[in-house]
Amino acid sequence: MNHTLLASIQQADGRYLSDLELRPLAQFVASFDTRFKTYTRLREDSETLVLSALRQLMVGSYREAVQAHGAKCQRDMLYTLECVAKAILLDDPDGFMEEYVVWMQNITRALHKQDSAIAAYRHLQTEILAALPETSAQLVNSYLDKLIQAFSDGL
Repeated sequence: MNHTLLASIQQADGRYLSDLELRPLAQFVASFDTRFKTYTRLREDSETLVLSALRQLMVGSYREAVQAHGAKCQRDMLYTLECVAKAILLDDPDGFMEEYVVWMQNITRALHKQDSAIAAYRHLQTEILAALPETSAQLVNSYLDKLIQAFSDGL
């Protein structure tokens, strides 16, 4: 669950939570159906989405990179969608940033692959927009925006 809610619960030792402290829980519950459906769609469709994005990447200027490193790209993008799905289900964008984005940014920077990673994840965002319901697509792409921004910051 998100950090705000957990912090409120931990600080409430010996007392009831106030309405203000309960607001994150109410938001968590209200958005759960959308987050659960988004998680389920990513679990079911991630491989198709990633393969479509990589096909699009091959049409552009990264054909050789995909041919040489396509299996690793696919593995990393699938893992990214798994991390996004978990963060969405738990409503934990901070955890996604702290535990995944910084790690991925460092690896991508060390390998000097920021440009191709940005292009790959932008193609993935396009595939997600076409395949998922609008609310789910916006939710997933907001996480991918953070990852792309981290790659851009590393240039």
